[in-house]
Amino acid sequence: MTLRKLSLVILALALPLIGCSDQRIIEKLGFIRTTAYELAGDGEENQGKIKVTVSIPKTTQKEAVQYSAVAKTAREARIVFDRQNDRRLVNGQMRQALFGASLAREGVWTHIDSLMRDPSVGNRVHFLVVEGSAEELLKRKYPQGGTAGEYIDNLIRVETGAMNMPDTTLYSFARDYYDDGIDPIAAIIRGQPESIIFDGIALFERDRMTGKVEPDDLPYFGILYGKVKSGDLFVDFTGDDYSSDVASMLYFSSRRKIKVRSLPSLSRGTGPKVTVKVSLSGSLLEYVGTVEVSKRAEQAKLEKEIAKFVKLRCERLIRRMQDARADAIGIGQYVRNSMRYSDWEKLDWAETFSKAEIDVEVGVRIRNFGKRQ
Repeated sequence: MTLRKLSLVILALALPLIGCSDQRIIEKLGFIRTTAYELAGDGEENQGKIKVTVSIPKTTQKEAVQYSAVAKTAREARIVFDRQNDRRLVNGQMRQALFGASLAREGVWTHIDSLMRDPSVGNRVHFLVVEGSAEELLKRKYPQGGTAGEYIDNLIRVETGAMNMPDTTLYSFARDYYDDGIDPIAAIIRGQPESIIFDGIALFERDRMTGKVEPDDLPYFGILYGKVKSGDLFVDFTGDDYSSDVASMLYFSSRRKIKVRSLPSLSRGTGPKVTVKVSLSGSLLEYVGTVEVSKRAEQAKLEKEIAKFVKLRCERLIRRMQDARADAIGIGQYVRNSMRYSDWEKLDWAETFSKAEIDVEVGVRIRNFGKRQ
């Protein structure tokens, strides 16, 4: 046998052995669907530690096994889980990473960075903040059936599909974390006796949760955050300045434009002046008030009232973001692109954003009135 033929035979015999140490037999694996992180609790023994909970669906997908451990890192907790479980735990099917609100207020980047480094964890894993105990939320059984992870998945699909909630993922958080002109956000969920509900949006300064968008403000956050394709807007007019009581605009779409009127001044310590221009259009399917919506002149009056209401709510929400020093809508990206980057680098944008003068201009067009055109 020639040397060349001998080499080929040896190579053929060696190929089946390659990768034997990294085999993955499905029947011997435990696929983690949800991982939850929260503070370990009070007490000197828990200082600097977190509680990690994992949820592993059973074969039927109707129930799940949960493991919890207190450790310094998630990797240390995994070692504890492996000692309890008869299968090797893997992250390849992870769908959600949940963070307790108290931990989010201290900072989450260390844990997110660890997840992002794991090649088996996808960038589309949903990143959510939990009000209350994340461990209890995962252990609870719900009338909807299935596991808590499946319930959360379906809830995200419905809400983000209806444009009521931005789809917050590990990728979107990391992208905005590294972008010096916008701050990350995360959806907030809260467990109820028989359900799980979206409870607003967490605002972050870098990786620390510093504020919250309340559920009633979600439509206005969506309008400021970017383009809405099919949203719902309930307008509850209050005060003597309005001729209407309530109105509901369904299937509304919106666009925004951000204009920087003046740049921040380092010498004077003043923030920029910015205008956010918003245009809304949609179908009015519910209305209570004195305006005769069948008349075009009256329609224009109602459009102005809705525009005024939306403007006030949007500006109030921006003030709340400024108090939290969290530029969740990316004003900084437009300011940065309007000035020399060397000057931008000298800014403390969180502080500058809190001093910015931001106005909102709103235009509303009612496309139709449902079946009553």
